[in-house]
Amino acid sequence: MIKFNQNVATGKREAEDEMDYVSFYRIPDDDDQGCSDTSWHLLLNSAGYYKFESYFRMTHRRRGRKDFYLSYNHDGPMTIYLKGEKRVLEPGSFFLYRPSEEQHYGHYLEQEFLAYWVHFTGYGAEELLYRTGLTENNALRIGASDPIASQFEAMMDELRDKKPGYELASASHLSYLFAMISRQLERSSHAGDGMIHSDIYTSLQYIHTHYAEDIYVKQLADLAHLSADRFTTLFKRMTAATPQQYILRFRLQRASELLKRTSLNIQQIASVTGFEDQLYFSRMFKKAYLQTPSEYRSRFDEGEGGDL
Repeated sequence: MIKFNQNVATGKREAEDEMDYVSFYRIPDDDDQGCSDTSWHLLLNSAGYYKFESYFRMTHRRRGRKDFYLSYNHDGPMTIYLKGEKRVLEPGSFFLYRPSEEQHYGHYLEQEFLAYWVHFTGYGAEELLYRTGLTENNALRIGASDPIASQFEAMMDELRDKKPGYELASASHLSYLFAMISRQLERSSHAGDGMIHSDIYTSLQYIHTHYAEDIYVKQLADLAHLSADRFTTLFKRMTAATPQQYILRFRLQRASELLKRTSLNIQQIASVTGFEDQLYFSRMFKKAYLQTPSEYRSRFDEGEGGDL
C-alpha cells in the first residue's frame, strides 16, 4: 500500500491500493461545501481527477454544494442519480449538478475508470451552461476525448501553480471546455452536413487569450480556415453573437473584473482590455451594465462583492 499527500489547502494527491486521486483548490474546502461568488463571471473553486483499476465507491451529498459540479467520465462506466433517477453512463459522458442539488454518483462496477471533475461558480455560469446544452436534468455523452481531458489538466495546473491571473486563466479554460462540448453536440445533431467547422473554436480560444490586442474578423476566419462571411455565420450560430459583439462582451467582462479587484484607473483598465478610447469604453460599459465604470466600481468599494 502506498500513501502520499501534498498540501491539502491547495492540492492533494493520494494513492491507496490501486487508487490515483489528484485535486487542487483555489481556497481551502475542508467542509466539502464549496462557495458561491457572484462577483466573478466565472470562477473555479477546485478541479481534479480520480482513476482506479479496481474500486467500488459512491459519493453522496444529500444537500449538494454551494457551487456547480461538472464531471467528465473519460474511461469506464459511472452510475449517477439525477432527480432520483438512476442512470449508468458510458465512457465519454458529462454530468452536471447545480448548487444545492443532491449529488449521488460513483462506480458500482469494479473495473478501470478515469473521471475528471471541476467545481465552479460565478454570475455567468448559468448562461454558459445554457449555451453549451447542459440542461438541469441532463447528462451528455460526447465520447472519450484527450483534448477535453487536456482542458481539465490545464485547469488543474492553474489552480496548482496560482500564477498571477490564474483565476482568469482557469476560467478561460473552463469556457473553452464548454465550447468544445457545444461543438461535439452540434456535430452530433448535424452529422454529415458540414454545418459546423471544428476549427472555429480555435478562434474562441484566440479571443480569450488576445482580447487586449487588435482582433479582426479576417484574422479569426483565417484561423478557422474559412471565408470571413462563412466564419461570421458559423460563429454567430455557436455564440448567438457576431465576432465583434463577442469580442466586445468578453472585453467588458474582463474590465468589470478589473474594476472590482484592482486599483487600476479607468484609462488603464480600458487600455489593458483592448479599448484604445477611454470614452468609447465608458460608453460601451454603461450600455452593457447600466452604470458608468466609476459607478460600478463604487458598489464594490462599499462591500457589495460576492459571498464566500
